[in-house]
Amino acid sequence: MASKREGNVASVASSPDSPVKQAAETPQLRQALEHACRERGLSTAGAKLIHYYSNAVYLLPDEHAVARLTHGGRDAEQVRHIQRVVSWLTEQAAVSATAPRPGAEAVAVDHQTTVSFWTHYPQPDNGPEFTSAHLAHILRHLHDAEQPPFSLERWQPLTSLATVLDDPAHADTLLPGDLTWLRDAVADVKRRVQALDSPLGHGLIHGDAWAGNLLWNTAAGPDQAVLGDWDWVSLGPREVDLVPSWHAVRRYGKNQDWADTFARAYGYNLTNWTGIETLLLMRDLMQITGPLRRARDSSTFAEVLRERLDGIRSGAGGSWRGL
Repeated sequence: MASKREGNVASVASSPDSPVKQAAETPQLRQALEHACRERGLSTAGAKLIHYYSNAVYLLPDEHAVARLTHGGRDAEQVRHIQRVVSWLTEQAAVSATAPRPGAEAVAVDHQTTVSFWTHYPQPDNGPEFTSAHLAHILRHLHDAEQPPFSLERWQPLTSLATVLDDPAHADTLLPGDLTWLRDAVADVKRRVQALDSPLGHGLIHGDAWAGNLLWNTAAGPDQAVLGDWDWVSLGPREVDLVPSWHAVRRYGKNQDWADTFARAYGYNLTNWTGIETLLLMRDLMQITGPLRRARDSSTFAEVLRERLDGIRSGAGGSWRGL
C-alpha cells in the first residue's frame, strides 16, 4: 500500500501540491516509525513520508514496503486482524488487494499509535488514469467472495467521524455550534442508514471503496489494479461500497459517465435504489473526518473543513476541492 502515483490514498481531484502528498514530517511521526521498524528489524534508510491525512504513510525503499501509522480508532490487535483478513483475501479469494508485508506484524507504539507494514506498489510516472471499471471489477469479486474464516465486525456508519468528534484534540477546532450540529447529524444519519433495506444484501465489504484507494500492480500486468486502505473491512450492506463512485460525481468533479461505467461493470445501478440519497449524505459527512484531523496543522485543511461543513449544513450542491 502506498500513495497514488507514490502509493496510497489521493483524492480523485487532488493536485501535485496536495498537502496530503506534500505533508511535513513531525518528530513524533519519525520517532514512531523508527521505533516500529526497530521492533521488526526493518531498515528506515531513505524513509520518506509520502502521505499524511487520517493516517501517515512512509515509503521504506530498502524494504520494498510502506509503513502505515494509524492514530486512534484501531488498536494493534485490530490492525493485525485486518491484515490477516486481507492476506486471506489476496491468497485464498484472489481479490486484488494490497498485500501486507510478509513476516512483519503490526507494532503498537503507544496506546494511540499502531504501525503496520504493507507491500509497496511502485506507481508509473506517466501511467494511465484509473477508471471506475477498475474499481467495480474488484468490488464485484470482493462481494462475490465467501466470508473469510475469521470473525469480522459488523459495519457501523460514521464510526471514524464519531471517534474524532469525541476527541477534544480535534473537536476543539470546531465552533461549539458546529460540533453540536455534527454530533446530531451523525446520530440522525446513522439511524437513517441502519433503517435502509439492502437490495444487494449484506456481506464482505471494503468500507471506503473509492478510486483514490486504487494502485497499479505493474508486476502483475500493465492494466492490473489493486485496492488498498482496508481499515474498515467488515460485514455490511454492499451498497456502502458502491456509493463513493456516485459521490465522486456529486462532489469531486467526475462526469456522469464515471458512475454509469461503474454501474455497467459492477452490474447494478445505485440510482435505482431509494436509499442512495441517504448514503450520499453519509459519504458527505465522512469527508469531514480527514480535514478535521489535520485542521490544526494547515490552513488548507482548515479551509477545506469549513467549505465542506458549510456545504453540508446549507444543503448546497456543487463540487468540493480534493486533497
